[in-house]
Formats: sequence, C-alpha cells, structure tokens
Amino acid sequence: MSNQPIETGPAWSGSAWNWKPEAGTGAAAGTGQGRASGGSGISVKLQLDLPGGTRIGPGKVRILELIEEAGSLSRAAEAMNVSYRRAWLFVQQINQAFDEPAVATPEHGHGGAAARLTDFGRELIRRYRELEARVVADSGETLEWLSRHRNE
Repeated sequence: MSNQPIETGPAWSGSAWNWKPEAGTGAAAGTGQGRASGGSGISVKLQLDLPGGTRIGPGKVRILELIEEAGSLSRAAEAMNVSYRRAWLFVQQINQAFDEPAVATPEHGHGGAAARLTDFGRELIRRYRELEARVVADSGETLEWLSRHRNE
C-alpha cells in the first residue's frame, strides 16, 4: 500500500466527475473521470456491463482507488460518503465478477487485517481509467453537437 494519494484528476462530487471541453476545440480537458459533460448538462458515464449482471462503473472503481489511498475499506467508505456495508457489497461484486480478487479482504471483516488492493485490482483501475479517458476524449465533439441541437 502506498502512502501517496492516487492521482485521479478532478475530485469526486458524490455522484459524478465533471469534464468540460476546452474552449473552441471540443477536446477533453483533464483526465476524464467518471462522467464527461459539457456545459449543457449532457453527460457520458462509462459503465461496463459484465456477463452475469455485474456492473463496473466510476463508483466501484473509485472505491478501489480509495481502498488503495486510505488503506482500509472503512476509511474508503467514509471518504466516498457511503456506508461500510455498501462499500463491502461493491467489493464483493467486483471480486465475484473476475477470476482473481481485486481486493484482498480479512476473513472476519471488522477488527481483522485491513482490506488491500491486489495487483489485479490495480490493473483493473488502470485499464478502466485508460478506457474511460479514451471515451471521454472522443466524446467532446458529439456532446457539443447534441448540446447545440437540444430543446431548452
């Protein structure tokens, strides 16, 4: 576990990350976290729908990042302003969706060893954020076009 915060770009607002196109270019500014939206309120959210019904989106990826940053699931849940139970369910869903766990958790929960991100978990974050950055970078022109043609 690193004591250094993970550089993730814009701050989490509780439900979305904000992105705005650079003036006159339509290119994505920043790193494109979570949702991409222009000034129009139109947004794009990357969500991966896996076979079996598990969904991986910005919230679950963010809880993984916060586990790495904070060093525990309870501190990650607190930082994200969700209950410990909700964060635990996120982790269970992620771990059950893949052939390797993203988070190594203590066998008995509270009071045991802290939850920690595995190498697979770090790679899952990296690949999700890479895909997300590409989607956001490519969506600026389309979001601007949709904004121009939207009924107010």
